[in-house]
Amino acid sequence: MDGSHRELIGLGHDLQLISELEVASALREPGVFFTAGELRRFSSAVVPLQSLAGGFAAKEALFKALPAADETWFWTDAELVHDRHGAPQFHTRGALAGHLARRRLRVSVSISHSGGFVSSVVIVTGEAAAATGFFGTIDRAVRHVLRRITAHPAGTPQ
Repeated sequence: MDGSHRELIGLGHDLQLISELEVASALREPGVFFTAGELRRFSSAVVPLQSLAGGFAAKEALFKALPAADETWFWTDAELVHDRHGAPQFHTRGALAGHLARRRLRVSVSISHSGGFVSSVVIVTGEAAAATGFFGTIDRAVRHVLRRITAHPAGTPQ
């Protein structure tokens, strides 16, 4: 996906109506859903509720995109930050960081605001050789069919 022989492992999306979060006071408690650092950044934003909703949608999308695991991780194991260009990314810790490192997974996140909504998409990629599950199965099936087609003496499938 990024030119380094990576395959899609998971895709998550979340759409959030910003006004729904006005009364969600539990989201503003440090250590429950967001880290203290995330909450500080949201509260100092031009539109704090919109930033909070963006963070909420990003984390929802992340946990939808992650492959199944036996480990337990927490919402605060993924901290939404922005690089020097303003692009969002996750800093992970704890069990989640260990899971991503062991499986050599990378996480990419995008957040968009429009009208009264926030949307976030998260893509999880892994090394091509490590890809498993649905996409690995499809890839193997396609390769099997292609081998049969090229191996047929007449050159066309029967």
